[in-house]
Amino acid sequence: MKNSPQNALNTGFHDLEALSARLQAHRARRLPGRHWVVRCGVVLLIAERGPGAVEAPALLMMRRAERAGDPWSGQVSFPGGRVQPDDADTRAAALRELSEETGLRPDASFVPIGRLSDLLTREHGRNRPMVVTPYVYRVPRALAVAPGAEAARLWWEPLATLIDPARRHRLHWRVAGLPLPFSSIEVSGARLWGLSLMMVKELVRATGLKPR
Repeated sequence: MKNSPQNALNTGFHDLEALSARLQAHRARRLPGRHWVVRCGVVLLIAERGPGAVEAPALLMMRRAERAGDPWSGQVSFPGGRVQPDDADTRAAALRELSEETGLRPDASFVPIGRLSDLLTREHGRNRPMVVTPYVYRVPRALAVAPGAEAARLWWEPLATLIDPARRHRLHWRVAGLPLPFSSIEVSGARLWGLSLMMVKELVRATGLKPR
């Protein structure tokens, strides 16, 4: 008997069709008033086949380049950035930034499979709100990437990593001089936390990712 999307996900997460179906049914939160503040779009790109020995499916991840004045320098994130005047919308900005930061050229093989909830943060270097909207795409295989000026490193991380309890840790970050604990996930020698971790947690919930 053919598995339903729910059954396929319960038996593992290698069925990307089932994952996509669950994500398309996900009701992402849209923040009211988001059109009146600075907008930012990011792309979570999932490859059905990983590169080399990397377990698939895999998610494209990025370590930001170190830059003076950027509080998120060196942090793990996803390709994306602020909407510019020439961008048609937030999704267009996200795809443009994906191209600039990874060298990828989105084409018909880049299939949109859903979006995640808007996240409210503050604009880098300015004390004003910014809304970040994550868009999820899939590609048949992990493509070769070339880090742009804003990316110190790019890699494909197996989705299995994101649901492995052994990789969960506490990260201490100083806020106003005080060390505050935050949740994090160890990914390929780096720590995923903050807004990027919030996106991953929603992706996991929305798609029903579970260990095999």
